Formats: sequence, C-alpha cells, structure tokens
Amino acid sequence: MMSQPIRLQSIANFRQLGGLLTKEGRKIRSNCLFRCSALDRLTAQDSEQLAQLAGVTILDYRDIHEAQAKPDQIVTAANYLNIPANPPDLIVDAKVVEFSPQAIEALDVDSFMTQLYQQLPFNNPAWRQLIATLSHPETQTVIQHCAVGKDRTGLGCAITLLLLGCEESVIIDDYLATNGRLEEIGQQALALWPAGVSEKAQANFRQLLSVDKAWLVAALTAIKQRYASIEQWLEQEYGVTAQQRQSIQDKWLEA
Repeated sequence: MMSQPIRLQSIANFRQLGGLLTKEGRKIRSNCLFRCSALDRLTAQDSEQLAQLAGVTILDYRDIHEAQAKPDQIVTAANYLNIPANPPDLIVDAKVVEFSPQAIEALDVDSFMTQLYQQLPFNNPAWRQLIATLSHPETQTVIQHCAVGKDRTGLGCAITLLLLGCEESVIIDDYLATNGRLEEIGQQALALWPAGVSEKAQANFRQLLSVDKAWLVAALTAIKQRYASIEQWLEQEYGVTAQQRQSIQDKWLEA
C-alpha cells in the first residue's frame, strides 16, 4: 500500500476517491479508486507511479472508435477493459469533444446533457462491469476514465460512491471537482476549430466541458422516479444484493 497520494502530471482531471466518508463515517481507502481523462498521454514518469499499484483494472468507458483513435498507454500488468458507457440512443451521447462547431452552436446544452444523464443509469453494460470489477477478489485498484473524465466517468464514480454508502452531497461535491480541471483540453480542442467560429459555439463548448450539479441530479432523480430506493435500483438493474454491496463496502472502506 502506497502512503503518498498519486498525482499524475500528464493526465487531466486525475484524482482519487480515497478519503471520502460514507454515511456511517467510514473512509474510502486511499490510492485504490481513481478517476481521470483518457490515458493516451501517460508519460513514462507517471506510468512508473501507476506501476507501483497492485491489482490494477482500468475501465475505459469510451466508445471503441474513441479508444482506438487515442489508445491508453497501458500500465504494465494492468487489466484493461474497454466497456462503452454511452447510451444506445446515438442522438444523445457523451462524445462532446467530437462534435462539430456547427452542431455545438445549435445545441441546447442543458437539455442535451439532462437527457444524457437521465439515460446513463439504466441497462448500462459499463456499470455491470464496474460492479463486477469492484467485487472481484483480485482487484485492488480501479481506474475509471472516458475521454475527459466528466460524464461517463462521473456517473461511474457516482455509482461507486452510492455502492459504498456515501451521501448524495459527497457524491455531488466529487462530481463538481471536475470544474476547473479541463481548461487545457478545451484550449487544445478550440485551437483546431476553423477561424470565425461564433462566440455562441465557443461558449456552448466550454459549457460542454464543464459539469453542472443539475445534470447529476437529473440522473439521481431519474433513478428515484423508476425505483423506490437506490438499493432497489442496484438490485433490479444490476443484480446487486445486500450481501454483495456489504462485501464491496468491506473491500474498499477502511475498517
């Protein structure tokens, strides 16, 4: 177990869930559960840091073509799984950095993101894999990521924290910590746009590269509208029993 927190310089939006508290006052173990943007720019120095972690599974929530275009620099001995988390409805998906300036200019960002978040929690194979990974006895470290680590990863981490028994306020605070961490990615993307793109398109793009409490609340509200409780949703959507949830908590929380 590493005592010093891992900080990667080459990967945007990299942080851990370790140290967050559950409703019962238990603490998530440090240096075990991480979230970030894609690992395609992982440097040798940062790779050495990750190589010190044991039993690593990387959950890449990007679509297959995204992962092929910008493949992760896989850490030695890590178990890499590409499990797309986008909803099957292709009208609404999380690949916001791929949208054209024209499409972004015409977008109602709040409506679009609300629809996305309302769909993400249900019948999603990525979350089945996440739960299986958290439950697997050989998994000691989990790194969740998508392209920029905010929407698909945000939901994956919200589900992780729900499984571990965290308050919604803790989950929302972790989600909102993405804001302010994606400026470099945004600047790089905007630099590739043609000259003369409207201010509205640029403003919409910056909004797309942020997170909003209302979007995550839309996901949580959609769950509550369909199910009587978080526990019922976890069991009926993803087969999580009370015993399995307790086992997950005992594995990832300090005693």
